Amino acid sequence: MNTLLQFERKATARATQLKKAVLACFYSTSAEAEARFAGFELRDWQRILYWLDISGLALYLLDRLTTLGLERCVPAPILSRFRDDLAENRARTDALFQEAAAISAELMRLGVEFALYKGITLTPDSVPDSALRWQIDLDFLVAASDATAARHALMTFDYGLHAVCGNSMEFIAGERGAPDIRKIYRIRTERLLEMHMVATAGRDGRRGDRLSRAELRNIQGAMIPALAPADTLVQQCIHLFKHICGEHTRASWVLELWRHLQARSDDAVFWQEVERIAAIEPQGEIALGTALLLSRMMFRSAGQNAFTRSAIGRLPHKVRLWVETFGQRILLADSAGNKLYLILRRELRTETPNHPTLRRLIFPTHLPPPITRGQPGERLGSRLSRYRRELSFFFSRLQFHVVEGLRYAIELSRWQRRMTETSR
Repeated sequence: MNTLLQFERKATARATQLKKAVLACFYSTSAEAEARFAGFELRDWQRILYWLDISGLALYLLDRLTTLGLERCVPAPILSRFRDDLAENRARTDALFQEAAAISAELMRLGVEFALYKGITLTPDSVPDSALRWQIDLDFLVAASDATAARHALMTFDYGLHAVCGNSMEFIAGERGAPDIRKIYRIRTERLLEMHMVATAGRDGRRGDRLSRAELRNIQGAMIPALAPADTLVQQCIHLFKHICGEHTRASWVLELWRHLQARSDDAVFWQEVERIAAIEPQGEIALGTALLLSRMMFRSAGQNAFTRSAIGRLPHKVRLWVETFGQRILLADSAGNKLYLILRRELRTETPNHPTLRRLIFPTHLPPPITRGQPGERLGSRLSRYRRELSFFFSRLQFHVVEGLRYAIELSRWQRRMTETSR
């Protein structure tokens, strides 16, 4: 048993080293990256494949290795798998874009005020090629006054309203399938779209919202309204911060932000606009500082300037300490989720009547949402198969809440002791 335990620990340590080498290769020279990858074997790469997929880094890694001329650093079966995944993801991204362009054309025809954001619009500053990005849905920002017209337009594309959360609506079209990590790069039978409503005028009637600053952009040959450059970066930070305060944060989102910082590091006018916009967005300044700090930790300080250093410096001490303590850990984790974010939420005191309490987040008392959907005339065998998938998902979520709940309790105790010692 001791020998087995030692082997597992050694394998885990090697996997962690390889993950760090993957992250480092994005800011390293060819020689530095090759030295970091030396000594890792096929089984080491196989151990981190799941992490590469759920972190969104697999295709970015392939692109970086190709740019550096270091494909030889990856075992042939892994490299072949990456290339197959890229071909599948390119077809899926093309399908997503065609859908986005068609919906955008219809919204423009109806006179709906909107902007496409995140995803496809992150090219080229954050994403060198949209086909490298793992994207599962489309995001549209729509004027609240045009929400009804936009919703009717989506119905013509067979989208049905699935859920409403605050100012956002989630729509689903197509046949819903069970999650399968082996098929994440393929074209999905299920199509997802989120519509985020935004008020377009204040009480004084003056405009100052994201939509008023939106610009027409040529995206793969189609003219589509998209957020202005400064808004794009601020929204990247807010999106990342929202996920840092939740179960799962992708390392690829941090990489994309870091690339954006590099592309704009010397643009003083841009950073003045970023500062102005962050100051008027809810939690904009703390989201900006947190996201910038995490990107600096994971990908070194290239792309940093006086403004970004100032934004990080304004972070509350406990928030900065949480990022420095847990930031790398959550990004390197094999788990698709964690509960360490609850420590951050305790410090932020983000609970409101519209948000679940921390106690409910530690161990929910309700069943997880269904991952499958029955079809009219469904046969008994198909129904039983669907029930098995639901039961398997239920137990995986139960295991997650138990394991991560215990880990949270341990880390919270350590954190509280550290805060007590710091305050003395």
